[in-house]
Formats: sequence, C-alpha cells, structure tokens
Amino acid sequence: MVTKIHRDALRSEAASLRALLERSGARDPLGSISLRQRLDALEAELAEIEGQQLNVANVALVFDGEPVRGSSAIDADFAGKALQDYQELIAKHVAADGGQLAERGPLPIGIHERARMNVTALVHGSFGFVLEEDAADQLGMFESPAQKAVRSVTDLLHEVAAADGNLFEAKLDDIDIRIFQTLKRFIGTLHKARSTLRLAEEQRELKLDSLSVTRAYERVSQVEVEEFDEVVEGELLGLVPIQRRFDFRRGDNGDVLQGRVAPNLSADYLERIEREGLVAGAGWRATIRTKTVHHPDGRHSKVSRILIDLVRV
Repeated sequence: MVTKIHRDALRSEAASLRALLERSGARDPLGSISLRQRLDALEAELAEIEGQQLNVANVALVFDGEPVRGSSAIDADFAGKALQDYQELIAKHVAADGGQLAERGPLPIGIHERARMNVTALVHGSFGFVLEEDAADQLGMFESPAQKAVRSVTDLLHEVAAADGNLFEAKLDDIDIRIFQTLKRFIGTLHKARSTLRLAEEQRELKLDSLSVTRAYERVSQVEVEEFDEVVEGELLGLVPIQRRFDFRRGDNGDVLQGRVAPNLSADYLERIEREGLVAGAGWRATIRTKTVHHPDGRHSKVSRILIDLVRV
C-alpha cells in the first residue's frame, strides 16, 4: 500500500534524477544511462501507483519532537499509547458509522475485526509507522469501513487543531461522547510528550506542529460533554425519514423533544412506519439520547437529542 509520503518521495527522487540528467547530458554518457534506467523505473512505479484503486485503509503516522531520537528510535511507551489511541479512534468511528456505538461497554468483536490495523512499515526522517487495514490484500469494489474511519479521524484532527476555532465548535454538536473522550486522550498523549504529528493517507496529508497540538489540547481540555439515554412514552408528532428528524411529545409533562434520528434506525424501518400511517399519534415508547456540550468559551452550552429506538406500546 502507498501513502502520500511514499508517493511524494518517489516524485521528489524522479525530479532530482531529471535535473541530474539535464546537467550531465553529453558530459557523462555512461552515468546518464544509469540515471535514465533509474528514472524509468521510478516513472513506471509512479504510473502503477496512480492507476491503483485502493478501497482499504492505509495511513502513516509520523512523530517528531521529544519522544523521537533522531531518525532511528522512538520512546516505546509513547508510541504504544499513541497507536492504541489512534486505533481506538478508528474502531469507534467504524462502530458509529454502523450504528453500533453504544453509550458504554466494550465494542462488539466484529467492530474490532473490521477496524483492525497492522503496522507494516516504518517511516524514517522523523519516526513513524505505516498502518494498513487487516487483510488489506482483499481489495473490494467500495471503500471499507476502516478506510472511511481513517478519513473521518483525519478530518476530526484537522478541525480540533485548526486556526479557525469555528470548525471545532461546529463539530462538537455532532461528535459522539465516546469518540470525543478518545480524541481527548490522543491529543493529551501528544501534548504531554511534546510530540508533533504528520499524518498521511493515500492522497492527502495533515501536519500538526507544536502550536497545533497545543491549540488542540487547550480546546479539548476546556470542553465537557455529557450524554445519557432515556426511555420515554408519549406522542410521536412527526418523523421525516429523508431528513432523519423527529418530534416527540412526552406523556409525563408534555414537553416536546426534537432532534435527529440515529443511524441504527434504518431508512427502511422509518419509511415503513410512515407508509403504514403509524407515525403520528400517541402510544409510542422512544429511547432518546440527550447530549449537552459545554463549549470552550465557558459561556454557553448546547443540548441536542438523537432518537435511538422507537416501538409501539
């Protein structure tokens, strides 16, 4: 598998060889032959890489800073914690995308199997690890859950460390509490060790320098996320399958609860109850997850709700 780091290294080497060929030219015909052979091999490898359609997870995590000793060693305790935190972020995103991330408890065994990453190579220049999805040789027609999770984690790290704080503020209202807790631990591991991170997928790259890591740490440290599930009976006022929104009036106090519908409630199920005319009216038991996010500015909190389950009573 190939990351952007490897692809960029091949392109850089090819550019250097072209420059050498231009300079040597007729002055060193024998040397030019050797350079040309190496350049042809590089260009062939690059052409093969560009033509690949990879639908499995593949990412490089390159660390620098105090945990790294030159380009040949890294603190084992730090590396173990950082890789474990990253792997957990991947697993929880896979679970969340599949509607299987419960409020608490261990993740299902099947989630760990789908999210498992293996260290397949080392990256020098700083010190890093190339991670590939388990059974990466089994290429599929569509991107795997782990590949989608890798993209989501990169996006999340970009948002939490970006100079524009509004990106993370907007993300907070949607982030699952268990994913946030693991993100907080991962950022804390980097910050405590005074490490930087360069993260490279197949086509894109994210660099978190010391300032970015500090900024991310300050943000996650100032945020508190509370979440609880509640089973309530009452009247279902409305349910929109396409927009995945709901309105529900509690039977005990008459409060109207509004929010999003969780991914674990399939589109088929939502469309069926709407088609059969079972949406509006009393006699429903809803499991609703309420999340309160206390934002970094310390001046406001936001409450959001997700419909987890819905049954007739």
